[in-house]
Amino acid sequence: MHHRLITIASLLIITAFVCAAHAAQKAPGFALMSNRGEYVFKSKLTGNLIVAFWASYCKPCKKEMPVLIELEKKYGKTKNLKLVFINIDDNTNGSARDKADTMLKDLSIEHEYLLDSFQVTIMKYNPGKSVPATYLVNRKGDIVFYEVGAHPDTLDRLEKAINQLR
Repeated sequence: MHHRLITIASLLIITAFVCAAHAAQKAPGFALMSNRGEYVFKSKLTGNLIVAFWASYCKPCKKEMPVLIELEKKYGKTKNLKLVFINIDDNTNGSARDKADTMLKDLSIEHEYLLDSFQVTIMKYNPGKSVPATYLVNRKGDIVFYEVGAHPDTLDRLEKAINQLR
């Protein structure tokens, strides 16, 4: 009888861990200044979001950013999708905003972005602070896809995840 209770207890513990592992992770909140001088609160953003962390020194970010913009254009209306760029440049050796603006100008990108100069927000999402880091957050606030670092199939897998959104 004692052995049976231990087995049942072990199964319950294993089940709890498996369920927790499959539970959706909520996207952390943030309040960041935009390049337009306005505070943006994650809690005020509705719909599905691509949250993309980047830095001016990140070469893979430069390749991904135009594609992320195209995904927003392609799925913005049908999937209620908004792209949220978050720059993590710090303010040493010049202004983070100046570095970010220069990079976007070089890429001919005109898109709002948020400044995380103290890297508080990226630490919530990605404690290693690696970029690029891309998160797909559904309208319920759950992270349904993420990729940290540059991988050749990231954007294809992201688009598949976008197609599964409601």
